This record gives sequence, C-alpha cells and structure tokens, in this order.
Amino acid sequence: MIKADSLRADQCEAILHDDCPSFSGIIAGECKGDVWVDAIDTPRIAIVYSYAAGGFAFLGCPLWEDQNMKLREYIYRDIFDFLKQKGIGYFEYSIESTGLKPYIQKMFQDKDMQSETEYSYRITKSIQANNTLPAGFKMQRIDSDLWSHIIHGEYANESFVTERLLESWDSFNTFEKKSVGYCITYFDAIAAVSIGTARYENIIPVDIETAEAFKNKGLGYSLTIAFVNECMQRGLIAQWDCVESNPISRRLAEKAGFRLHRENEVFWFGI
Repeated sequence: MIKADSLRADQCEAILHDDCPSFSGIIAGECKGDVWVDAIDTPRIAIVYSYAAGGFAFLGCPLWEDQNMKLREYIYRDIFDFLKQKGIGYFEYSIESTGLKPYIQKMFQDKDMQSETEYSYRITKSIQANNTLPAGFKMQRIDSDLWSHIIHGEYANESFVTERLLESWDSFNTFEKKSVGYCITYFDAIAAVSIGTARYENIIPVDIETAEAFKNKGLGYSLTIAFVNECMQRGLIAQWDCVESNPISRRLAEKAGFRLHRENEVFWFGI
C-alpha cells in the first residue's frame, strides 16, 4: 500500500463510490483526509481516513489471497502506528464496497469486534417550514464576513466552527467554493453549527451540532432547514449520516424530510 498525496479521479473508478461522499470526496481530492492505495496509477483498493468522520473506510475490488495478506500486514504495521501516533487506541472502519466485505471481515476475525448500524439519509427537495428562533438567537451563513469575525476572536467559542471546518477543508476559500455552512449565534457565543464536511460530485454530508448550553431549543432543526434549502438552490444533495446509538439525530433527519438511502455497518476494535 502507498500513501497517496493526490489521485486523479478519472483513474479511480474502481475505488469511488457515490454512497459514501465523506470518503470518495477525499479520494477525488475534494476535501481533506488520508488515502492509502495499492497503486497510484490504477488503484483497485483504498483505505481512506476521514478526520470529520473519525474513522476509516475500505473501498475497492475483491482481493486475491496474496493481496489480502499484504493488506493485513500493512494495516497492522503502518495504519495502527498512524493511529497510535495520534493517541487513538482503536481501529474504527466501514466497508463501503460490497465485494470487499468477506475479505476484510476475515482479516479481523480474531479481534474482539464491536459494531453498530449506520444510517445514511438524503433529501432532494427544499424544506417548506418556518422555525422561529428563540429571542436573542441569530441565524448566520458562514461566509467570508462571518469567518473573519470568528477567526479574529469575536466569539468566545470560535473553535466550535473553525475546528469542524478546517478538519474537512484545506482552507476557508475551498470550503466556500465547495460546501455549505450555517451557525446560530447568541450574542458573543456560537450556539450551534451545520457544516458540509465533504463533497463528492454534488453530494454533501452534513454535520450538525449544538453546544451543550443551548440544546433543546430547536436550533438543530432550524440549521437543517437553512442548510438543505441552500443545497437545493445550488444543485446539491445533502446527506445525513448517523448511527443507531444516536436516535436523536435520526429523528431530526426524519422530521426534516430526509429519506433513508442506505444502511451500513461501522466496526471497531482495540489496538
């Protein structure tokens, strides 16, 4: 396996998958992350790490036995070392290509494996709803003007936005060209944020979070409406990924009109 700094999307058909924009977008060079492939020119297997998703994905074609052994050796040596250097003591992954599943699961069959279902939702129409914010709260699009205010310390918790944005995009300019984002402010605090954390073709996965002090005020729903409606205006499709251990997120997606697109499994084990 080779760590790839850049790949040409037209050479990566075997490892690109539009069901998982968080990882395919990294392969295609749209957003930030790390990619390891079996060959630079015509890769058939990829391991992708998304900082926004906080885990790995396997994409590509079925393996021959010798490929399977080499891949296992590489993961146990280099990928686990990559994680340990970051202070991460577990390996979390999904398998995005159906043909790879039996090979990857066999590779880790001796591990004390845990897993849960991940649900991917999509919406292809605007949300026709008005959700009035409580007094003192303000909806703001994350544009260059707001970004300037944020990075110059005008909000007490600016990292609530900056860390999410910059772990996904190499600069604010790239984010502004390729993605969508909103935040709700409360005087000098950022109360909640929605950011498109990746992009593959016209599909953007959204990350929405409300600061602990401002939960249970309907802010997430308001952000969802603003995010989805701008996506529709720009010809983009919003994707909402959530795991079964987060039923609140799933209910919010369904309330906003997202429809289930796909179910997959997320696995993890200690290293």
